[in-house]
Amino acid sequence: MSEQTAFSKINCVVNSTVTPLIDKALKDLSIPEVYIQQAKQISLLDRSTLLGLRSSTTLEEARAVFYRFYAPPEYETGIMRRIAEAADLYLPGRGSIYAKTVSIRRKNPLTFDRDKLENLAGSKETGKDNYAVIYCIVPRGAASSLAATVLEMGLCVPLISFGHGMGLRDRLGLLRITIPVEKEVIYFIVPKIDAELLESVIIHKARLDLPGQGFLYKTYIRAVAVNLHARRGKRQSAATMEQIIATLDDLRGSSDWRRLEASAGEKGEKAEQRAKEDLTCLSLIAEEGTLDVFGKTALDIGAGGATFINLELRSQQHGGEHNPSSHARQICDLVISNDLKKKILTQVQGTEFFDGVNPGMVEISSAHSAVTYQKPKDKKASPLQGALR
Repeated sequence: MSEQTAFSKINCVVNSTVTPLIDKALKDLSIPEVYIQQAKQISLLDRSTLLGLRSSTTLEEARAVFYRFYAPPEYETGIMRRIAEAADLYLPGRGSIYAKTVSIRRKNPLTFDRDKLENLAGSKETGKDNYAVIYCIVPRGAASSLAATVLEMGLCVPLISFGHGMGLRDRLGLLRITIPVEKEVIYFIVPKIDAELLESVIIHKARLDLPGQGFLYKTYIRAVAVNLHARRGKRQSAATMEQIIATLDDLRGSSDWRRLEASAGEKGEKAEQRAKEDLTCLSLIAEEGTLDVFGKTALDIGAGGATFINLELRSQQHGGEHNPSSHARQICDLVISNDLKKKILTQVQGTEFFDGVNPGMVEISSAHSAVTYQKPKDKKASPLQGALR
């Protein structure tokens, strides 16, 4: 097993019609492994009825594809810009691309064609954290109303994926039927300055103070392009509002000018308490159908829960070091304390997780806040010793 502490994890979310352009760009860059996740983007659609005398607004769903892959940190910005330009992600509604720093543990090291990256990626500069991603896990069927609320506020374009949960539900005996195993995972990408406000809105709207209602955590990212096309309908001017916002972001050098007034003075005790928590996001990636035992082990050690999402692995390792026999993968996400991270990693290390025909991989990154239901007796404890509900 090898460990690399300086990888950039790059996420690219695009409309399904754009995927051929993304696939070609990744192939040109010889990215060794890419994980594909199916999802949908939600936006508001304005319609005119009765000869234009009345209008209505509905939710519109569009198929999306979520790419995630790893790259050497020095090529992070160059790779993101290369992909954004290849797929025109700077245009409204096309998609988003962003990155964060992670470390990974795996048996077979990732190998890159650095000459090709040097020639194609270009820039070696690394940007600053300018956006935040808020992940919210809710029971299936609850995501649409939450997405509609955020869209009406004009904060971002939500992305929704599906998975299944393990945690509180598995400890309730007969009462477990009250908490569905199917989950919806919602991703909100917002300017860093507005993240705290959005957290408060989600907590209230999703009723995360109640058992079994869900889980939220936040992490900071470096974004090159973000989809701002939250509203669709008849175009009223030569430039869309999203294009104007993107231009102003570029001229001002950041998105701080977009800070919402409601968040300017909101530094309540609860938000400050969450921000001080020492949290880690631990993600186990392995062949589909093999992760349940590791999720249960994490629960036994002290994790509060886990969420499992299906992925597809596309591999083109430079030099052909590893050619997997199966491309069906699954990811198990845990948001835990650093002390608990060490215990889980020790337990995983003692198994065959990193061995076999299709060895597993562990990704480790930071989480900056997390919120879920707590039993009254645990009020003095960390808000999340546990993980994704």
